[in-house]
Amino acid sequence: MKKVLFITLALAVTMTGFAQKGMERMKADQVKKVTADIHQRSYGKTLDAQILNFAPNAGAPATYKGDDYAGWATMLSHYDLQSNGFNANRMWRFEDGSVGVVATWSQLANLTDRGTGYDYYDGTAFIYDEYDGEPMPGRIETEKTGWPSYSQYGPEGEIVVSHTSSNTKITYYTREKKGEGDWQGPNYIPNPDNTLPQPQGHSAEMTWPRVITSGANHDVIHVLAADQDDEPNLGDTYLYYSRSTDGENWTTTMVPTLEEWEYTVYSSDQYALAANGDNVAILLLDGLMGHGLVIKSTDNGETWEKIKFWNNPYAGLDWATDPNSIFDEDNNMYGPETGAICIDNDGMVHLALSSHSYYHAELGTSYTIQQAKFIDGIFYWNETMGTMVAPTWTCPDDGYVMEPNDHNVCRMWWPTAQVSDYITRNWEPENHLIGFIEPDDYYADIENSDIFSEQVYYQYFSGASTLPAIAVDDKGTVAVGYSSPDASREKSSGGFLYRSVYVTFIEPGYVIGDATGDYTDIPGNVYYNYVKLQDADDFLHSMDECVATCAAQNVTNNEFWFSYQADEEPGFYIGNNANQTDATDNIIWAQKVVPDYEGLNVGETPAVNPVTTTRIYPNPVVDQMTIEVNASQASEMSISVYNLMGQKVMDKNVSINTGVNTPTLNTSSLSSGVYFVTVKANGFENTMKFVVK
Repeated sequence: MKKVLFITLALAVTMTGFAQKGMERMKADQVKKVTADIHQRSYGKTLDAQILNFAPNAGAPATYKGDDYAGWATMLSHYDLQSNGFNANRMWRFEDGSVGVVATWSQLANLTDRGTGYDYYDGTAFIYDEYDGEPMPGRIETEKTGWPSYSQYGPEGEIVVSHTSSNTKITYYTREKKGEGDWQGPNYIPNPDNTLPQPQGHSAEMTWPRVITSGANHDVIHVLAADQDDEPNLGDTYLYYSRSTDGENWTTTMVPTLEEWEYTVYSSDQYALAANGDNVAILLLDGLMGHGLVIKSTDNGETWEKIKFWNNPYAGLDWATDPNSIFDEDNNMYGPETGAICIDNDGMVHLALSSHSYYHAELGTSYTIQQAKFIDGIFYWNETMGTMVAPTWTCPDDGYVMEPNDHNVCRMWWPTAQVSDYITRNWEPENHLIGFIEPDDYYADIENSDIFSEQVYYQYFSGASTLPAIAVDDKGTVAVGYSSPDASREKSSGGFLYRSVYVTFIEPGYVIGDATGDYTDIPGNVYYNYVKLQDADDFLHSMDECVATCAAQNVTNNEFWFSYQADEEPGFYIGNNANQTDATDNIIWAQKVVPDYEGLNVGETPAVNPVTTTRIYPNPVVDQMTIEVNASQASEMSISVYNLMGQKVMDKNVSINTGVNTPTLNTSSLSSGVYFVTVKANGFENTMKFVVK
């Protein structure tokens, strides 16, 4: 039976819930404040839809499918720091429906094997399967590399670009036929010569690349990369743009249209590329010292124009000496932090942006980040909107007015006057808001301390909802994926909320918010088909921290593709101030999302899933595990246990009755490690992850 969404009913339930609460307010206390330095960014750094559920298929638990989306474990890596900022240009969907995905990959503790992990979907399945006995054989490159970027190249080919670890430079590999044959490489993009501005103390060495191709045959290659001084000096990052029309000869310049003062503003990984036909665009974003910019070409990079989508009132100021750069926490900045870009078939640029909050209270390069659950929000922009402007805020509860201010462009929660330390959501259309922590029954119970926000995280993203990825299909529908704390799942062993990946869809017209101006209701025209890729009942992801969201930018037939990284604990093993002492198994998931809202097919009689809820305990387990099953009807049920390679290591058949059942499994024969248990009844199944001590 086709899976459907009861949209009207879901809307009624959601609106009723908010109406009963009246004006939803939250006390603005217990904000976490963290002092950071600007150098740290440069060094590692109308309808509400129900959640779509799915059940794993009959094969190994690495692949799961439903009518609306399917997912695959493409690769497993110990290297978990996929980016210092945006995680962009790592996935591509070809016109025939095939998909390629890359990530920084390593499986050795000393990371000497680090390089590009790659997998390819041929329309039916991916080449490699970490759980099904066909793991990725190794990196693409012949030498240690990092930060891969991927695109179509030629009518049916592909290109991977990354940076080398020794004699730092950009290397690239190509294939004429995607998914087939040997990679041709290594090839290298020459580093900039001294005719271009150079970092202090050494010649430019390009790193952290992004690649995209343009033209009717995807034969014009565009690469954006950064160089940084070995010594942390203010404004030490230079960005370079390289272009090739034949795959061999390269022209490298500063990023087109930038003024000289802007050369050193934008940091590593704070950029992304997009292309569609002859249209190419660069996204540059620095929420501290630069404007938010889109730099666009309509002729394959021959000429460019600069578009400012966010005005930073402190852009170009010297934080160390200029008193005009100072503002305190009573006027803290809510600005864009991370972003994503795509171009539709009409050549229009679309952006998704996350929010952060900080203030710069005194002269110097230090600033203070504020972190809390209300410092949140994913915001949408396209070229028709001009420079983003904060709305005039009039609190519907008490009439308090706040005039437009560049500090509030990416603000979700706004102040009230009657009680000065309370704030409330702003659903106003001009607020550009399209994503946030899921406003469900669990939201009010979230404490700020539930959200992991140690330095290893705030260094890369400081907003609650963050790391957006964006795509557009041939009909103009935009999909935005992002990572956000999920209160509907159990907490990690450290007591923190896991992050899930959410996707919001926006129809052409791109009107944001509630046309009625009713601040107490969620803007339905955005959330009408909002989905979460890790459901609370999805035990395959029940202990997964999902970050590093990426998207295939251009798709067809409403078939969207996202990738993300998942492991068992919040935080990182790699990076400055990393909190994990041991490397973990990080899975790069690729997920296809095909939203369908055509209504219930009454001509079909649905099968009944007798298992309404399932959980396992204890977890981790030592010798015996209990599987608690709440059944709506009596049935036979099979229990199968798989190891990480997808091999079945245990099975058992039991009879379940209506009500709560608690069959047990003796796990004393299992070695320590991660396993999956799958229960099946009446054609339905559920997979749960557990750990044996």
